[in-house]
Amino acid sequence: MVRLKNIKKSDTLIECDIYPEDSKSPGHVKYNILEMNVVDYKLPKGYEWCKNHISHVRAYFSQNSANEIPTEKTIMWG
Repeated sequence: MVRLKNIKKSDTLIECDIYPEDSKSPGHVKYNILEMNVVDYKLPKGYEWCKNHISHVRAYFSQNSANEIPTEKTIMWG
C-alpha cells in the first residue's frame, strides 16, 4: 500500500508526497505526463526498500493522468 498526498498536476508534471506502507514521514514523487514516467523520487528514510511502490505510482498516473486527479489517493495491490 502507498498513500499519495498533496497531489498537484500541471500541464506536464504531477508531483506529490508519498507515504509507503505505515510511514509517518513523506517522500516525494515527480511524474512527467508527456514521457509517462517517474522522473524523480525520494522515499522516506527507512523505506528505501519500497522502490517497487514507485512502479505502482507510475502505473496509477499513467492510467489516470488524462483525468481529473484527486489531491489524495491510496493505492493498494494484492
